[in-house]
This record gives sequence, structure tokens and C-alpha cells, in this order.
Amino acid sequence: MNVAHDMQHSGRVNSASNPVWMDGLRILLGLFLFLKGIMFLEHTSDVFYILSSSQDILSLERATILTSVVHIVGGLMIAFGCLTRLALLCQFPILIGAVLIVNPQRGVHVGNTELWLSIIVTGLLLFFMIVGPGRYSVDNKILRQKHPDQPS
Repeated sequence: MNVAHDMQHSGRVNSASNPVWMDGLRILLGLFLFLKGIMFLEHTSDVFYILSSSQDILSLERATILTSVVHIVGGLMIAFGCLTRLALLCQFPILIGAVLIVNPQRGVHVGNTELWLSIIVTGLLLFFMIVGPGRYSVDNKILRQKHPDQPS
């Protein structure tokens, strides 16, 4: 009976108890995705060339702009920790496409750094989907309601 009572009143473990280095890693991931989105906008002709064999030009232009916007807005949301899991979820289709479709066209070998970078970023997205935004995030500071029985 005492164990059941302790389980109900024990402090809830959430992402606010994550180490600070995880927050730093999340911020770097968000800034990386933000910069990648800006690079997509600057190099749209390269993206057109890579994807032009499988799509018509109108849907390709929309896909490039959508990819850039998702990376820019989602990267900033991840860096600030604002609706972090939603922003991470929006990044998954783009990175899965990069890992499975775009980067293997260049060959699967050690020298294909874009492929390995896409795999690492996809792994980090999955990691932060599981562990949450962390202590220094908008999600933790503003969106998470404080319960009166929890110490602040």
C-alpha cells in the first residue's frame, strides 16, 4: 500500500530534468536545420537538378520551397524549443527522403558525407522525439503548466 502511495505522489520525470548538454545539442540541431533551409533557397537549381528526373517542374518548385520553409521554421522552433515535438515530426519526411532517395543517388560509400549527415540528423530527430525539448525551452518555461504541489 505504501509503494502505491509513493508511486502516485512521486515527482514526475519530464524533459526538464535532462542534462544541459542535451539542450545545447537541440539548439545546434535547430540552427543546423535552419541553415540547411537557407542553403536550399540559395541553391534551388542544384535541388532541381537532383530531383528533376522523377518529377515535373511545378511540383518540384513547390517541393523545394516547402522543404526550405519546413527547415527554416522548424529549425527555429527546435532551437527555441517551441512545440519541439511537432517541429521534429515535420522534419522526418524530408530527412527520410534525403536518406532513402536523394543521397543514395550519389552512392552509398564512406565519402558521401551528405548521406551520413542525413542519417545522423535523422537519429538526432528521433532522439529528441523521445527525450523531449529539455530544460531551457519555450515548451518547458511557458507551455508546461506548473502544478501547485510541485516545487519550482
